[in-house]
Amino acid sequence: MKIGIEAERANSDYPTGVEHYAQQLILNLAKIDAQNDYVLYLRTQPAKWFAGLPSNFKIKILPFPIFWTQLRLSWEVLLHPVDSLFIMASALPIIHPKNSIVTIHDIAWDFYPETFGKFTLNYLRFSTWYACRFANKIIAVSEQTKKDLIKKYNLDPAKIAVVYHGFDRNTEMEKGSSEEQRLAGSLPKKFVLFLSTLQPRKNVIGLIDAFIELKKEKQIEHSLVLAGGKGWLYNKIIRKISEHPEVLYIGYVQNRFEFLKNADLLVQPSFYEGFGMSILDAFAAGVPVACSNVSSLPEVAGEAAIYFNPNSKQEIKQAIYNVLADRSLHDRLAEKGSERLKLFSWQKCAEQTLQVLTK
Repeated sequence: MKIGIEAERANSDYPTGVEHYAQQLILNLAKIDAQNDYVLYLRTQPAKWFAGLPSNFKIKILPFPIFWTQLRLSWEVLLHPVDSLFIMASALPIIHPKNSIVTIHDIAWDFYPETFGKFTLNYLRFSTWYACRFANKIIAVSEQTKKDLIKKYNLDPAKIAVVYHGFDRNTEMEKGSSEEQRLAGSLPKKFVLFLSTLQPRKNVIGLIDAFIELKKEKQIEHSLVLAGGKGWLYNKIIRKISEHPEVLYIGYVQNRFEFLKNADLLVQPSFYEGFGMSILDAFAAGVPVACSNVSSLPEVAGEAAIYFNPNSKQEIKQAIYNVLADRSLHDRLAEKGSERLKLFSWQKCAEQTLQVLTK
């Protein structure tokens, strides 16, 4: 079978969750599948790691200025058909083979439209509707995303396969660059870490407000460190950060474990998440997790996290303080996280994805 993969998502110099998923999935498909032939479609020159893929993986560079997936990739699969087409994030080409599979990571725009720009909102709504309507199969990254798709797009549950993200200790826990090591070494000795993109649905302002109050009330020694790129409508968040010297924003970090390993707690206060990959990062680093009790986060973290209502400043404060003040709780959560991490692997993700691609 010839399988085409839209691989530009995996070709980013600054990967976030979706891009990391795409890269790890391709690498692990290469490890487990020597039978099928793959065509990886890219818009730009491939990153170095593509060169290490086996001979049944071919790269095709298709330059195009705008609407690359819908137009250029459509033309490509029309002229050079594949048996199965895999789109790793929502946007299905207008022209596509019958067996087309699309991964949908979340539908945050349907729940928090005010946190997206108008053009982006309209594009995401259309591309997701189109994928749900015309793809042969949808991969959802959590049961919560599957439920959301059924509710919002009236999809047949049988059309949706749930395939969790994974984690690989051998390849993902790399040391940071010398610059990142210096930055990590300059951080306060005690800190709470937020690790995600700065955007409204991540509830960063709610976290900052809760943390500042907690610091005043309980006189905790910790600082709050925010690590992540700037997402939609980030300006208000940056202004909020600038008002509080106890809150440090270090920007996007390539090797997140350089910063996680010294944190006393990871806080994930989002209003909505399709999966929440930073939770697995914390589990791997032996760092306890405090996170929202909404969307997919309890599904991913299970009993290995302490939960709070993201709309309750009091609950956020209490969850953070409970972990920082109780070492036995801290250690129990870290131990449970390490155990729960065993449920998630990129090999398992690749195996389950391959089953969907080749049905």
